[in-house]
Amino acid sequence: MEKDRTAICNIIGEMLDNPDEVGIYPTTKACDALETLVNDERVIAIGWTHADACVDLDQGNDPRKKEISSMLDRALVDLNQP
Repeated sequence: MEKDRTAICNIIGEMLDNPDEVGIYPTTKACDALETLVNDERVIAIGWTHADACVDLDQGNDPRKKEISSMLDRALVDLNQP
């Protein structure tokens, strides 16, 4: 997803543009930022999945019978919105 790639490139770029006075890159700071990004995306994905299951239930459908591939296709579209 383009927004994820942009966020990752920004974090890595920030790290590579800011070595300390002896040339050591702030990898701990970059790893912390990447970890936060991944965790934030997990929270969003779990929320989307919960909402999707609720919609199925509201429509009288059993979310356990849903094809995962169709769910993944919709999630990729929905979660890639700005």
